Amino acid sequence: MKMNISKEIHKINPDEKLWQRSFHDHIIRNQKDYDMIWEYIDTNVLRWEKDCFYVNGKDEIY
Repeated sequence: MKMNISKEIHKINPDEKLWQRSFHDHIIRNQKDYDMIWEYIDTNVLRWEKDCFYVNGKDEIY
C-alpha cells in the first residue's frame, strides 16, 4: 500500500515526504500481540521523563 501511494504522489510532487522515517507497521496476529501493544500505549506517558526528547518538564520536541 505505501509503495503504491508513494509512487502516485511522487508523480505529482517528487519531493513530497509521506511517511515517518524509521516507522514500520505491525500486524496484530493474536491476543498476545494485542496485549503487548495495548500495554505499551497505555503506559507510554509514564515513560516520558526517560525519553530522549524530554526537556525539563516541557513537552517540546526539537
